[in-house]
Amino acid sequence: MGSRFSKLGTLCVVLVAALALVASTALGAHRHASAPAGPKQVSAASWQAIVAKAKQEGSVTIYTIGAPTGYAALAVKFKQIYGITVTVNRQVDNTLVAQINAEESTGKAVADVWVAAAKPLVLGALKHKWVVDAVGPNFFAKRYDRKKMLIGKSWIMGSSLLGIAWNTQAYPKGVKDVTDFLDPAFKGKLSIPDPRISSSNVDWYHWAEANYGGPSFLTKLAAQNPKVYGSSLTATQAVASGEIIGATQAAGSAAVTLKAAGAPVGYALPNKGKAWNAANIGMILKQAPHPNAAQVLANFLISPTGQALAQQGLGALYPNVPGTFYSPPRVARANDLSPAKVAAFIADWSKLFLH
Repeated sequence: MGSRFSKLGTLCVVLVAALALVASTALGAHRHASAPAGPKQVSAASWQAIVAKAKQEGSVTIYTIGAPTGYAALAVKFKQIYGITVTVNRQVDNTLVAQINAEESTGKAVADVWVAAAKPLVLGALKHKWVVDAVGPNFFAKRYDRKKMLIGKSWIMGSSLLGIAWNTQAYPKGVKDVTDFLDPAFKGKLSIPDPRISSSNVDWYHWAEANYGGPSFLTKLAAQNPKVYGSSLTATQAVASGEIIGATQAAGSAAVTLKAAGAPVGYALPNKGKAWNAANIGMILKQAPHPNAAQVLANFLISPTGQALAQQGLGALYPNVPGTFYSPPRVARANDLSPAKVAAFIADWSKLFLH
């Protein structure tokens, strides 16, 4: 997969090119992100004024890599509480960065809030000063550890805590860990994530190597002739439908919903519960058409109520949030996902898994 570099001041359409842009600025952005974070908490009166202006704006748009069912439920609840309509644009990182790039380049903004999984994209947005501080009271609550949860002006709002799934009719004895997918029964009927879609998927492979015996595990996995899926959601749906019978990267939100509807799908957290997860990182965009509503939505997203909705079946910021799992958010080191390392991994992965 060859690299195509974007012009200075923009993020790119394809992920490797996006990473190429932020690579030149990541060190500076990381220093910025490590500095004492953010503004002082606004007064109660000032916050109420922001909420009042948000209600006047009447709508807010979020671009997110999060699960659509959870965000749909969150939009309904947010409308009930604030009377503000939430438009959700759910896409993978690669698609969202192309859309954000176009809006920033033309000045025709649509997105108010952007939630990404690929940290290099966040560092690039910070460096280009596309992001403003979140000032809502939930960002200053004791339960929200600002030292750990803030990356410059961006903020962790949960994690894509992904487990494993299997079709309980086709494989009734069940699956406990990723290594169980090496059973010949899964040959040609197993999904793997696509690292070309997002660097967070590259990180999943790094996690798998680290926990299951190194590069030799990927060789064994490739021998299973797995199918490549661009989304953990579609992979989980494919397991439920019988299109495949196992998913190495499955969305708990989809699994829980499908199982409740009667689908033959099992779901578990591998590696003794220490499943792979990627921090979902939120940003309020400086160019936001609805800046006050963006602040109110960001504040709601990190509340326990917002977490129970947006993170259904996924990783919440806090323990004991109903319908969620908890594991400290895992933030990959930007250097591990540098443009050169991502490109090299994708080249090796392609030789191994694409036939």
